[in-house]
Formats: sequence, C-alpha cells, structure tokens
Amino acid sequence: MTKQDSSTTIIDIAKRANVTDITVSRAFNHPEMVKKETRDKILAIAQELNYVPNLFARNLKNKNSRIIGVVTDSTFNPFYVVLIQTVSRLAKEKGYQVMIFDSDSDEKAEQTAIETLVSYKASGILLSPVRDDKDYQPSYLSLIEQHRVPLVFVDRAIYRYGEKYPGLYLKNFEIGTLTGKFLSKQDCDNILIVSGPKNSEISLSRLSGIYESFPSKKNINVLYSSYIFNKNDEIYLREKIQELYTPNMFIVGLNGIITAGMYKITSDLKLSCRYFSVDLPPYADTYHLSISGVHHDSVYLGKLTTELLFSEIERDQNKEHEPKQIFVDGQLVVY
Repeated sequence: MTKQDSSTTIIDIAKRANVTDITVSRAFNHPEMVKKETRDKILAIAQELNYVPNLFARNLKNKNSRIIGVVTDSTFNPFYVVLIQTVSRLAKEKGYQVMIFDSDSDEKAEQTAIETLVSYKASGILLSPVRDDKDYQPSYLSLIEQHRVPLVFVDRAIYRYGEKYPGLYLKNFEIGTLTGKFLSKQDCDNILIVSGPKNSEISLSRLSGIYESFPSKKNINVLYSSYIFNKNDEIYLREKIQELYTPNMFIVGLNGIITAGMYKITSDLKLSCRYFSVDLPPYADTYHLSISGVHHDSVYLGKLTTELLFSEIERDQNKEHEPKQIFVDGQLVVY
C-alpha cells in the first residue's frame, strides 16, 4: 500500500482517477450522484493514499453534519449503556454517526463536550446533565439556543429548562412510591436509603414518593452519594454503614451505580444485607445477582429517545412548537 502524508487532497485523487475534483468531492459527500464504477475507482485510490475526508471542513460548509452527540455523566451505568447502544444502532440506520462524551460528573467536561458538538455542527444532542439542582445553570445553554441545535434531555433536565426542550424521563415520584410500598411489606427494622445528590430534583422526587407510601420513617436512614459513586463517596459511605449496620439491614440504592458501590462495601466488610435497587447495578447478570427493584427497559427507552431526537432534527426549526415530554413507568421486580 502506498503511504502518503497528511497533505494528500482530493486534487491528488482526481489526478490519479482522471476525473475532476468536483467528482471526487461528490463521491464522498453525495455518492448517489457518481456512477458506481467511477465511485469505486475513487474510493480505491483514496484508500491506497490513506486519504481521510476532513469532516470538520465539510461541516463548516454545510448547515450541519450527520453527527449526533450523546453527553452523559457515566457510560458505566447500565441504564445509559444499553440506551446509548440502541440510539447508536438506530442513528446509523438513518445514516448518522454518534459521538459519545462521558463527562464523569465534571461540569467543565460537559461544557467542553457541548462546545465541541456545536463547533462540529452536530445535527442533534442527547444530554443527561451532570446536575439537575436549582443552582446549576451552565453557560452552554445560550450557545445551544444561538445555534439552534436540536437538544433532547435524557433522564434528567437542567432546572427550568425541562419545559423548554423535549425530554425523556423516568417517573421518579412513582419510582419512590413503588419502593416505599415494597419496603412497607418487609420485616426489617433498619433501612438505609442511599440516594443521589441531596439537592437533586430526582433525589427529592424519589424520596418524596418513598415517604408518602411508607410514612414510618423511624427505621429509615438516608445517606447521599454522587450519581457516579466516586472514591470520596465510597470512603464516606464505608464509614457510615459501619456506624448504622445491624444484621440483615435493607440497603436501597436509588440508582444502579450506587447499589453496585454499596454492594462492594458490604462485601468487603462481610456484612449481611438485603438489597433493593432502582435499575440494575453493572454486571448484575454476569455475577448472577438477583436484586429486587424498580427496573426500566433501556432498549425501549433508547427507541423512544431516538424517535424524539429525530422528530426534533426533522422539524422546521423556525416554527414555534410545544416541546414533547415523555415520562416512562418503571416495573417492580421482586425476587
């Protein structure tokens, strides 16, 4: 294979193929406009020269790219993993490529991800923001508005923007209600609920549902973690559970990552606990962990999210419309 440097251009390919540079450009950008024989010849020469089209330059010329951005705070969370896989598959079927950004709950990383996608003229963005409390109002929101990038919130929204943009959400109060009803039927005098961030709208809603359906709070302790259960969370919760532990206590993780973190801590400390989880922890199936909880079908959610995003991409951005909000029920699964 001939090796060329990065200075290879479509003009070089055109000379080798004995066609115009416009024909080469069409072969990459609008292949349906070039005869198959000519197109195959151009692509073969491009491969021989190790030529890769400059997508960024192409996007500058076009109104938008065929790129969809997914920005989430954790690609380790099984809830997002399956959802993103489904979105990617369906987007590719429509001729789009997906760029995935894991912000790791870092606000600056989220800002950079959004700025990058806007600079690449992304056709649309799926966003699960790092925070959903009242104090989080990131500056990139004005950038999205200015460039009219179709945006869909997934799972959680930026406070006061949930009604401005379409989104797909879980019914968090109902999740809490199902959790509380389950706990009220258990023979347990020590329940530890480990929630997401204290000021999170999701945390507040799920806890409200629990309290309403299980009003006896005397045997409930609530501790808080970040969504991604980082090292500081582990250190803090390891210390707290040793203070609160009694045999066969119930631990309720209000998301799968938190449940996984608590399971690791209690296993390390050799503590006997029962578990309830909102969505499954990572590798639960691999390690044959049968944990009761409120579960959601991430494949189904991925399909709904993709439909919602493409309805935004394909609509007339200049016309006023009412952003669509989808709220999905969870299913109580008991083992």
